Amino acid sequence: MYPLNELLEGLTYRIIGDFSICRTSKIINYSKQIKEGDIFVSERNNLRIIDEAIQLGAIAIISEVFIADCNVPQIIIPSDLDRLKQKISEKTYELFGTKMKTVAITGTNGKTTVASFIAQLLMQQRKSVCVIGTLGVFINGRQLKRNFRNNTTLPFYDFIQIVQHCSKHSVEFIILEASSQGLLDNRLGSYPIDIGVFLNIGKDHLEFHGGMVPYKKSKELLVPLCKKLVVNAEDEWCRSVAENSFLPITSFGVDTRNAVAFKQENEEEDEIIYKFKVKNEEIDVRMRNSGFYNGMNLAAALASLWTLNIPLQNIKPVTLPTGRFQQIDNLEGIKVFIDYAHTPDALEVCLTTIKSFAKNNIYVVFGCGGDRDKKKRNEMGKVATTFATKAIITSDNPRSESPADIIKDIVRGLDVQKFQIEPDRKKAIIYALQMAQAGDTVLIAGKGHEQEQILHDLVVPFSDRDVVNTYFEEEGGLITKNDPVA
Repeated sequence: MYPLNELLEGLTYRIIGDFSICRTSKIINYSKQIKEGDIFVSERNNLRIIDEAIQLGAIAIISEVFIADCNVPQIIIPSDLDRLKQKISEKTYELFGTKMKTVAITGTNGKTTVASFIAQLLMQQRKSVCVIGTLGVFINGRQLKRNFRNNTTLPFYDFIQIVQHCSKHSVEFIILEASSQGLLDNRLGSYPIDIGVFLNIGKDHLEFHGGMVPYKKSKELLVPLCKKLVVNAEDEWCRSVAENSFLPITSFGVDTRNAVAFKQENEEEDEIIYKFKVKNEEIDVRMRNSGFYNGMNLAAALASLWTLNIPLQNIKPVTLPTGRFQQIDNLEGIKVFIDYAHTPDALEVCLTTIKSFAKNNIYVVFGCGGDRDKKKRNEMGKVATTFATKAIITSDNPRSESPADIIKDIVRGLDVQKFQIEPDRKKAIIYALQMAQAGDTVLIAGKGHEQEQILHDLVVPFSDRDVVNTYFEEEGGLITKNDPVA
């Protein structure tokens, strides 16, 4: 890490015990990552976690308060751990970050997809890229197997480890998802961001933020870290972010006055050709999946590369990341899509995209998360029954809530002819697939890439994709199980 005396300079702190043996120890704040000789930063002063860190080899503790019955040295920094993060950010950037460009993406919907598109386009130019987000940490398309926490935006000290790792492995670009909670928790510290990408705003995480105004403000915490912004000119909130900033702006949208304009999509055999105007150049990008929102996500990626001064000629086809409008091929003639859509806006976007090409019936399987914003439940029910032939309402990480209570919230006031209730998610998916005929479309929404179902304190292995694959294997109708690019 860095010399401890340099990090503490200018801070108000108190030392208890002998710190002479740990002047340059690694600073960690995730107890399960602790190795012999590390210093553990306790941000929540949880005695069980502190004890675990010491058992794993932590030789000192940094915290905001005195920890009684602690048999290792302590540094107490009252109400100033964020300042410590700032100093670590500055040191990390100075020693490791100056040779890398960092792009941070925020917005309610599309962060994972845009991050994947940017990475794919950069790798086409033979650039070395790290992606940090909902799907994990990837360097040049290969997942980094480390003991990181499962957060869209990694905790600060994990992020700093990744920056150091990227520097040692000659990574040129870091592309990360910046969630509202991650920004509010100061998980990026004051690490400089070359480009901040603002995609959109919708209803999500309101149970955490307490309303749309604080939700927006938390996302806007990204702006002071950035050197330049890329903004969606079609989104009112994104426009206001741009108008209130003094930073250089690259806009994308459908209007040709934007730096990047999404013009149209044309179908050609099994591919969709997305056409863009980037300043005075015409750019085509091919992809298997259609949809206006995919065009806008591509526009955000192109705008980011243009702002990074990366050439945009000879672009090869791109693919959607795992669990993002992911199509499962089969011999039954049914179009099956798996998507992470778990907000009213995202669900509507998926269903309206399907309606643009669907020939026959549309079935949607979805639920709503427990211990999360209850207001969006009925809104999602209305979206599903408006745009689908029939909705199959099921469970999606009910957590501490009763699945039946969540489903009641979803179906309140809906036309009973437009939905079917099946709390068991596996049975709900199979029911939809059995109901569908050749030419029909099934959307399985909410979980996307996820590999588990959360029931009270239990985390049970569960994959929408595995359920679909197993069903078609047993029916003799599965074509492929190839994974898309992460």
